[in-house]
This record gives sequence, structure tokens and C-alpha cells, in this order.
Amino acid sequence: MISASPSPASAIAGRRFRASSERGSALLAVLWLVALLTMLVGTTTLLLREDVETASTRRLMFKARMLAEQGLAIAAHPDVKQDDEKLLRYEVEKGTGWIVEMEGEDGRINPNVILERKDRDTLRRIMRAWGLKFDESERVIDALIDWVDSDDFTSGLGGAESKFYAVKGIPFNRPFRTIDEMGQVRYMNEVERIYPSWRTWFSVHSSGTIDVNEASAQVLSAVTGADPVIAQQFVARRLGPDGLAHTKDDILYQDVQTALRVLMVSGGGPQGAGPAGILGVQSGITRIRSTGVTPEFRRTIYAIVNRATTPTPGAAGGSGGITNILWLGEEDERSSQPASGPTR
Repeated sequence: MISASPSPASAIAGRRFRASSERGSALLAVLWLVALLTMLVGTTTLLLREDVETASTRRLMFKARMLAEQGLAIAAHPDVKQDDEKLLRYEVEKGTGWIVEMEGEDGRINPNVILERKDRDTLRRIMRAWGLKFDESERVIDALIDWVDSDDFTSGLGGAESKFYAVKGIPFNRPFRTIDEMGQVRYMNEVERIYPSWRTWFSVHSSGTIDVNEASAQVLSAVTGADPVIAQQFVARRLGPDGLAHTKDDILYQDVQTALRVLMVSGGGPQGAGPAGILGVQSGITRIRSTGVTPEFRRTIYAIVNRATTPTPGAAGGSGGITNILWLGEEDERSSQPASGPTR
């Protein structure tokens, strides 16, 4: 059988088809390469932009942090007062500077002190103010005492020692080192549910002597037994006409006995027993919130410092000495209102 060879016309058509296919494939390859290069250029540009933004943000963060540290250094000096606006709100240039807020840490209750004393009356008043019922309060108090005492004997009906927690090393059987640690104690989840802001009442860094010129009305009522309404009036008088804390019109109490008379509370028994024994009129421990401000960025440093230190030998004037930092923390934020910077 003899096969017929393709006609010249068919051969020409086949060659044209193959050439067209090759040109189409080449065009697709070129288009794909262009798309790939475009994507790579776009990605590189994006990465470079992010790199530039990151470097810029780091510079802003560093600048804001340096400003915050300057504010903290000034506030930590024992001679600087809480109402010294010229030092605590300072503008280096427009929209750039630091804003510092200070408060006495002894306005808060040291839980380790009242638990060491097993001052159940004060603890009951605190928890009643939180909205706990008597039996709920007793359970929480028992569990708190068991957490900090050195033995393994359960207190009362609501106590909890190692058998309850069933975790090696818990409870710690030592004073609380942080307020968050209190949240691990049995029944504190109930307190959290009933009164979520309970942490604001306490500080493990306070001296244990409540400063009547710093404490809130709720804390004063709890530790002295004063009527809550009278305690509110006491604080309102202390804040002065402008109603703001740590301003020049504040009316501070100069002695504990005067404060107790205004609160309409008896001073208590002998040898420092009763309210008079746990109150004071100043704080040696200070809580500082220093914010470094730039038009685009803010950085805040929180510190608790002991400014009541022994003067250094040869210090010329003022208090001198070294301020001890007891706790330090910080956070960043974008400035949402650049115009609200510090004012000189």
C-alpha cells in the first residue's frame, strides 16, 4: 500500500500553525514574566516601606521613651511635689515633652500587713464594701490567711492548704509578692465576679500605714469603720474647690486625730490599736506615671519608688539620697490627639 504524501498546501498550513503556537507560548511566557517581575517589585517596595516605617517607629519610640525617663527622673526626686506643674508637665518643643502624674502609694492597703495581723474586722468591712455576704467574706478571709501563713493547717471552714490545691508548692505560704497573685487564692474567682476592680484597693509596696491624704473614700471607710457618706465628704473637702487631687488648692490633713474627728471615728485603744494605729498623713512610697509625648507617639513608664531615703553624705541642700525603684513597667501608644501635649 502506497501512502499519499501531504500536499504542499497542507505542509505550509502546518508550519504556520506551529509558528503561531510558538509565538503564543512565547507571548504567554513574556506576560507571565512581566507579572512575576511586577509582583516582585511590588513586594520589594512594600517590604522597604515597612522597613522604613519600622525604623521611623523605633526612632519615635526611643525619643518618647527618653522623654518619659526624664519625667520619671524628675518626679523621683524627694523634693519634687505632686502639684509642681512646671516640672511635671514640660514642653521641650511644640507637642513634645513629658506629662507626669504622682500619687502616694500608701493610699492603698497592703494585704500582707492586715493578713499578718489577722485583722478580720478590716477585711470584713472591705469585702462588705465589695458586695460580698458575711459567709462569702469568711471563706475568702480563711483562704487568704492560709495562703500567706507558714503552716499547713486549714483556717476555719473556708481555708485552703496544699490538699485543696493539689499542686506542689501551692499555696506559697509566704506574703504576696504581687496583687495578681491574690487572684490565685481559693474563692477569689467569686470576688472577681462580684467586684472586678478589687485590685485597685491594694498594693504590696505600700507601707501598711494608710495615708488619709491619698486614700479613696471606700478605703478610708473600710479601714476606719467610718460611714461611707462621711468618708465621701472627707475626700471632697481634701480635694479642695477644684475637686482634683494633687493640685495647689488641696486641703491636706496635718495629723491623724484631726482626720479622725472629721471622719467621726474614735481613735481606738491603747498602744496604737484601732484606726489611729494604722493611719498616717503622708506617703514615703510614690507611684509615678511618666508619659513621653511626641506628635506621633507616646510612651508611658510606670514606677513605684521609695523617695523617703537617707540623705547621702555631703549632699548640698534638699533631701539628697538615692531613690529606690520598687517596681517598673511601660507601654506604648500612638498619639490620637497630638495637640494635647504637655504645657510649660
